Amino acid sequence: MHNRLRAASTIPSASLLQEVCRPQQNLPSTRVPELPVVAPAVSAPGTVHIAAAPYLSVSVAPPLYMVHILYEGQNRSLQGAQRVWSHVGHSGWKDTLDVELQSAGPQAWRGVYLVTLAALSSLAHLEVQLAFKGVVADEERWDNNGGANWSLAIELAPGEGLLAVRPEPPPRDLVSSLLLRIEALAAQSLLTPEQGSLLRTLAWQRDFELLKAYKKVRLQADSEVVGELQSRCGFLRRPGLHVVHIASEMAPLAKVGGLADVVVSLAKAHQAAGTLAEIILPKYDCIRYADVAELRQLVQLEVPWGGSTIKTVVWAGIAEGLPVYFVEPYSRERFFWRGRFYGEVDDAERFLFFARAALEFLVWEEETQGKQPDALHIHDWQSAAVAPLLKEQYRARGLTRPGVVLTIHNIAFQGWLTPNYLDLMGLPRAGAYTPERLLDDTRPGFAAAQPDINLLKGGIVYADAVTTVSPTYAREVFAPEFGMGLQGVLGRHAGKFRGILNGIDPDMWDPATDAALPAHYTAADTAGKAVCKAALLAELGLPAKPNTPLIAVVSRLTEQKGLPLILHGLRVAQQAGAQFCVLGSAPESAVQQGFERWAAELAGGTAGRLVLRYDEALAHRIYAGADAILIPSFFEPCGLTQLIALRYGTIPVCRQTGGLADTVRDVAHSGAPEHERNGFTFAGKSEADVETVLRRAIDAYRDAGEWWHGQLVPRAMRQDWSWSRSAQDYLQLYRHLKQG
Repeated sequence: MHNRLRAASTIPSASLLQEVCRPQQNLPSTRVPELPVVAPAVSAPGTVHIAAAPYLSVSVAPPLYMVHILYEGQNRSLQGAQRVWSHVGHSGWKDTLDVELQSAGPQAWRGVYLVTLAALSSLAHLEVQLAFKGVVADEERWDNNGGANWSLAIELAPGEGLLAVRPEPPPRDLVSSLLLRIEALAAQSLLTPEQGSLLRTLAWQRDFELLKAYKKVRLQADSEVVGELQSRCGFLRRPGLHVVHIASEMAPLAKVGGLADVVVSLAKAHQAAGTLAEIILPKYDCIRYADVAELRQLVQLEVPWGGSTIKTVVWAGIAEGLPVYFVEPYSRERFFWRGRFYGEVDDAERFLFFARAALEFLVWEEETQGKQPDALHIHDWQSAAVAPLLKEQYRARGLTRPGVVLTIHNIAFQGWLTPNYLDLMGLPRAGAYTPERLLDDTRPGFAAAQPDINLLKGGIVYADAVTTVSPTYAREVFAPEFGMGLQGVLGRHAGKFRGILNGIDPDMWDPATDAALPAHYTAADTAGKAVCKAALLAELGLPAKPNTPLIAVVSRLTEQKGLPLILHGLRVAQQAGAQFCVLGSAPESAVQQGFERWAAELAGGTAGRLVLRYDEALAHRIYAGADAILIPSFFEPCGLTQLIALRYGTIPVCRQTGGLADTVRDVAHSGAPEHERNGFTFAGKSEADVETVLRRAIDAYRDAGEWWHGQLVPRAMRQDWSWSRSAQDYLQLYRHLKQG
């Protein structure tokens, strides 16, 4: 995804510096043609020129590297900017600065970023990462290379001067395979803890020589791998952050909702930024094991549970290019051998054990390899117990480094347990069983004399930082309507609470490359979307009708998702002559049966189809083939549905709540600039409200088809809802915790 950077051998260093750095009124050309990849004929200290968008050059004169930046805004998102900054850092976004660029001519901006040699682990190696932001029509905008950012690497080669190094980035699964192999070799004492630590650092810093060496021996015996790895232990670069996600879901292995997508997408975004991102997941029997590579047993632990222990095996594998550890307890309760992820009467007990087992594994890593993360990122109530367990018990067992970030994806689910489980957790009742910590005396239906413990509440109290998945939802949860009984504890801990908007994985959700689609398309050429619509209608058994919108619902069919408004909205669409399709299921049998009866009524007709199951591939085709998507949620912490739909040019019709309010701006009524308006919104909860907005969208499709297809769809597709900005927000949060 990154631009290929090319070294120029024909421009002398002095003239290049003069050309880039001198004041310019008119730039004859800010777009430099690509040149052959050859070493520049200069001697260090000197200058190397990188021809790319943006136009960059680097010079070295001890004690500084100077990165000269020339940015051209023409035909980019910052076209017409009044001011432009380069958001730039080095060695995995360290020493990040916002460098304000100076005007260098029409739509061109220039500036300099300085890196001291003392800031680098290797004086001969510089890596720079950058993106751009600006002010256009009094609104902040970003240009981050489509979510990939820009990066360059420079090597100071003896006798050759500065070399621009930009090989293709290594596959994520190769990096993760190496990290897990190092773990296994260290566990067998074939590598010392010091060697394991050094090699792990090189691996997550993407050391190309190490990865090239490992690729040659990846499939060979441990003795061959050890010899190759040990030869690299004399080299070390400054380590990046190490973050471990402890979660109950991860796409595509174990997915029920958006939590699974967030965990994997955020970890991948951080991995791309040079962070070691790992995931700890229960080893469910219903995981999609076909998507796990190099699965192997790593260690057997005895996890304390009550007055005894439970034998627990931790497995290691690679999924989505990430290192993943799977916790498998051999308990008589068969905690994760149930054939499904949730829905058991002992769910709270199952995930309480998972939290404790994850911490036992981290203690084992620290004791055997000296490995500790900088941050533990826990998600929802299922892993919230990690926070009190760490602070009350596992700090004393050596886990002194990691801070804890708790992300609340949906505050409605909190994880209640009776107080006797404090003993199983190993927590002292005197400290934990209080209203200020885990005791919950607000849950309806429980006598004041026998309140429950609330795992999510304990996570909020004990975590170092608490986030939720959109700024609007972060404000809403302080109200009783949305806080679900926890608004008081959130108010007491408001200083460590904030909303960070979720993103989507632009590789997973890309209509230009999506393997599930019958045709591909982009914002510049949307012709393939019509092909996708025709194919979807045929797949569903619906006829193609001219000038007729296809309205989709991709959702769990629950009250939270606005079930009454979904039903009424689809009836309205049918009455208005539109077509519709639904993909989803209802956890309540009565609701599911009602939809099944309606599906039978619709069969053979021309109005709509209901597909009452989860089907990932069909979801991709619906996002591509539909014209609009209905999302009338009563509350929505963030929502990924609207972000995916926008990526595919399918226009959201949604209620203004939570993350929907942060991401969808009405095409007619929003105060946002025209280029940010991307959907149809309403604020109320009545059937009349959803009817009004749907008829407005249907009329716009029919009466302004040229605008819809020619302007609105490309505009929606161009908007960046990747993790690029939010991932940086989380990295800043991790760094803040690391610094104490």
